[in-house]
Amino acid sequence: MGKIISVVGNLGAGKTTLVKLLCEQGAFTPYWENPEEHPFQAAFTEDMKRWALANQLDFLLFRCKQEYLSRNRAEIAIMDGGFDQDFQVFTKNLHNKGFLNDSEFSICQDFYNYVRSVLPPPDLLIRVIVDTPTLLQRRSLRGRKTVDEKFSQQVFTDLERLLDDWLDGEITTPVIRLTFDRDIEYYVNGIAEVIEQIKSILYPA
Repeated sequence: MGKIISVVGNLGAGKTTLVKLLCEQGAFTPYWENPEEHPFQAAFTEDMKRWALANQLDFLLFRCKQEYLSRNRAEIAIMDGGFDQDFQVFTKNLHNKGFLNDSEFSICQDFYNYVRSVLPPPDLLIRVIVDTPTLLQRRSLRGRKTVDEKFSQQVFTDLERLLDDWLDGEITTPVIRLTFDRDIEYYVNGIAEVIEQIKSILYPA
């Protein structure tokens, strides 16, 4: 059975960049979010309340398929985000903001709980930590067209709180917390140390 690492963090925290660095030096298999390729993403960007349920279920199903595929391969997979973050952070945030009503959120929650009853959680979580001003600056420079371009600073704060609530709660998966607020060149030479830490957790002596 394959092993799964999920790199989680706020929007613009550098999850994709970190996954690329880890895969380049660690020979891991990347699994990407690819929001632009999801069928409801464009409609969701225009009308969040109308399309929130369809979009979230599509993302959750997509992540579920990624995990199932990876678990049936002899690989160490690294998820850019992942199934748990999509529910614990993004789905809960949409519910908190009123874009998902209680019944719609319950459907997502039931789906999440069912999947976790048949698929094990990730073997490791890497929590990417970046301060809010840096997050906002990165979003302004990012070329990707997604709904979060409309988000205020409060949304990033709310997402950060949901990340903390989730990862500081009762979870069985080990967590590496990595501050990732400097230029990418700073981290290139230090990735080998992170990879060694990963391997020591996945394959303890």
